[in-house]
Amino acid sequence: MNTTFSKSYLLIGLLIASVPAYAETSVSAGEDHTCILKSNGKAYCWGDNSVGQLGNGTTKSSMTPVAVSGGIEYKSISVGWDHTCGVSADNEAYCWGRGRYGRLGNGSSENSMVPTAVSGGLSFASVNSGLAHTCGITTDGDGYCWGRGEDGILGNDSIESSSVPVPVSGGLTFGSIDAASATTCGVSTNGDAYCWGASDFGSLLGQGDDDRDRKIAPGLVAGGFHFKPASVSVGLDHACAISTTDKAVCWGRGRYGKLGIGSGGGLGVIENLMTPREVKGGLPFTLLATGTFQTCGITTDGKAYCWGRNGSGQLGDGTTTMRVEPAAVSTDLKFEDITVGNDHACGVSSNDEVYCWGNGNAGKLGTRSSDNKLTPTKVRL
Repeated sequence: MNTTFSKSYLLIGLLIASVPAYAETSVSAGEDHTCILKSNGKAYCWGDNSVGQLGNGTTKSSMTPVAVSGGIEYKSISVGWDHTCGVSADNEAYCWGRGRYGRLGNGSSENSMVPTAVSGGLSFASVNSGLAHTCGITTDGDGYCWGRGEDGILGNDSIESSSVPVPVSGGLTFGSIDAASATTCGVSTNGDAYCWGASDFGSLLGQGDDDRDRKIAPGLVAGGFHFKPASVSVGLDHACAISTTDKAVCWGRGRYGKLGIGSGGGLGVIENLMTPREVKGGLPFTLLATGTFQTCGITTDGKAYCWGRNGSGQLGDGTTTMRVEPAAVSTDLKFEDITVGNDHACGVSSNDEVYCWGNGNAGKLGTRSSDNKLTPTKVRL
């Protein structure tokens, strides 16, 4: 997620969690690159590669998927702004791409064009790449973060950066952690949501007040909701999660309608939420993914919906019209996975094909061109 850190606060580095004619199982998007993970554990990436974020041993960008070097078999992969991390089949974490602030977790701040092992010998169940930091959950459910520590986004009672994993404070057992730009959020295994880092007048942390102070350790998200443990996703300055009743719930800054709460009273487009609120429409979701200024999700019947900014067609509804509540992605496809980057999105269909839409800059849609796509377009394998 990055170019320079000053730009990082204007754009997100995300989150947000597979090629040649084999079955693809998961997809993850960042600023200008995308990665997919095949069912055989092989990872492929495409798009911008200026700092080695494709992991193929070069800095040459690619409009089509290229294999990640090293012969490592992965069980999950996560794309940040301009770095990428994954967990191997034997639960070891690896990262590659930009190394500034130690976000690769290998004890260095140098870039790496190939996967390098995260230091510490920890056994990871998952990792999540943010703008300039990374977080992971061990197989015991413990949270660890590394990289840029400003605003307390590592959650370890400090604002110092760390090039190796440091434990998240509070003794919580996590089901998911999502590392974004200046805020990190997680859901515990008992369904409580916690956030830490920059407060942005209180809205980013969802803790129900306008406290402008950063939080350097996890703080409980207010509102009385309980969430599915693996459901949290954090964008540039908003967060969403799925409640135990399958409803999408969001909080944070509301510009461009990315909270999905509609335009009631004329305020929905810009209204900020200091506590979570259900997304308008009451759709039942199984997966949510946040980007810089937009959010997408998959409903229980496999349909994809998106809302928020749409200047490049990143909502996939065939228009460039901003949406303040969920709008159906224009396709008959049913999806099993979805990811949102800076201004593009991708999904894995139920027949194991990958589709992308939105801004095609740097070839990040995998269509062998840099053209924008307003509807899902199949990745060229």
